[in-house]
Amino acid sequence: MKTGEFCYWCGKVATSKEHVPPKCLFPEMKDTNGIYDKSFRMNLIRVPSCDEHNIDKSHEDEYLMACLSGRVGNNGVAYVHTATKVKRARDRNPHLLNVARDDKLSLSGKEYPVQWIKIDNYKLARSFEAIARALFYHKTKDIFSGECKIVSDIFIQPSDKKWSSFNIRAVKLIESEQRHWGTEVKGKNADIFTYQFSPIDGYKCQTLALTFYKATKVYVGLCGMNQQEINRVKPKFNFLAKAIFGDLECSL
Repeated sequence: MKTGEFCYWCGKVATSKEHVPPKCLFPEMKDTNGIYDKSFRMNLIRVPSCDEHNIDKSHEDEYLMACLSGRVGNNGVAYVHTATKVKRARDRNPHLLNVARDDKLSLSGKEYPVQWIKIDNYKLARSFEAIARALFYHKTKDIFSGECKIVSDIFIQPSDKKWSSFNIRAVKLIESEQRHWGTEVKGKNADIFTYQFSPIDGYKCQTLALTFYKATKVYVGLCGMNQQEINRVKPKFNFLAKAIFGDLECSL
């Protein structure tokens, strides 16, 4: 920890280093031994942080790990992680995840036990926003002072059709645009996490794509305009711009 460093989020004097994404997402050797002969805690990104945006949110990091690793469609590392570290976390705290019901998934003629989880959208969104702000700081060495908007199919919920429809539409639009970004996909531990910034557009906005376990995708819109600038250009907004600037009635 160098003297004179400031928190990536709030600008207070830094007291520690925050791992981005949280270190708990990366399995250790003890959690992969016998299946993957390696530790996945290599070349992790760290940024200066205050206690509020690092130590005090450790419970949110564990919740993020539990929600992400067990998603259907992730790679094998995620499933091993779910069976080891995440299982220990859930044994320590049976209320870590809110299980709605048990179910079975049929694949290639075989059935696998699965659980439907009621996720805390606010808690997850805060974690993704923290990752986005930290990566912005890591890239630019500046604190991002604008607004963030998170979209992902992880937020699709049968009980909230409006919010689910918004996420489905937004994800499809961003995915179609992402093919033309032409920017580098970064992340030295691709089995766990990669990220990609879009170019900055005419609205001082860019999108950050986060990919966990090669399958779970989250997009964060980063808006760098002030309110006066927003009001001036608002009539020109497309769907994604309206979402990023909060002009759509969709909330967590």
